[in-house]
Amino acid sequence: MNFNYLTGNFGIEIQAKELADVDQGTGLTLQNLWHEHELLVIRDMDLDTQAFVNFCSLFGELQKNYFFFQGHSEEYPQVARIIKEIGEKKNTGGIWHHDQGYYSKPVKGIALYGIDIPNRGGDTLFTSSTLAYESLSTAMQQVVKSLNVIHTTELMLKKQPISKLMESSGESSSGIERALKLMPLESAVHPAVCRNPVTGKPFLYLNRTTTSHFEGMTLDESSGLLDYLFKHIEKPEFNCRVQWRPGTLVLWNNHQVLHYAVNDYNQRRELHRVHFSAERPIKYL
Repeated sequence: MNFNYLTGNFGIEIQAKELADVDQGTGLTLQNLWHEHELLVIRDMDLDTQAFVNFCSLFGELQKNYFFFQGHSEEYPQVARIIKEIGEKKNTGGIWHHDQGYYSKPVKGIALYGIDIPNRGGDTLFTSSTLAYESLSTAMQQVVKSLNVIHTTELMLKKQPISKLMESSGESSSGIERALKLMPLESAVHPAVCRNPVTGKPFLYLNRTTTSHFEGMTLDESSGLLDYLFKHIEKPEFNCRVQWRPGTLVLWNNHQVLHYAVNDYNQRRELHRVHFSAERPIKYL
């Protein structure tokens, strides 16, 4: 299978013509590429909702999305529609983050499919926490891998004007506001350094959106090291930028890769999204 590297470090791009026959063998090849490169971008796909579900099912069992509610249907409860309409100021995901770290079994994989794309802007940034861990000094690696971290939705809720969100109507509020209104308080403890069970590679499992502190430490005691690690993970050297087009399918390892939706457009944008393989992150020993 022919592909192009997106950066010098991680992420690959494949043309849909390379996937003319998506059989079991092709699916296994794609899974191996996904494990190794963490981020797959497949261009010029032509998928209806059923075909999108079928294709993403090659990578793992699909999960119902409990954060994005727009577009859910009885027929396709796994598929969410991520929409920003003209005139909306806020977008979804405009900060570096993993998804679902506040669950004991966060989804390992996420897939997004481009439906309605602005003629410029609206890219998504990705960063590899695998590369970030590898570049730490040996002494810092030893310190961090001895720690656990607390992930919680409380951070997300504290950063929003909740009183105003609760007063706003579903019609006038943005998609992210509607989701936050329904978000419960959830938290989970995970190792600060985990490993990919297939490749064995270690990675940092923390982000500034949901990671509040180290287990057994206070917020003040945790803040200095966490801030350093957040900034380290977000360095451009570990980044990859994906430019969307209609028919672009992006799949990434949500445990190892953080993402950031760039909010630099004022046109309608719609992506379809599925989650797959809810798994507990494994501690790296």
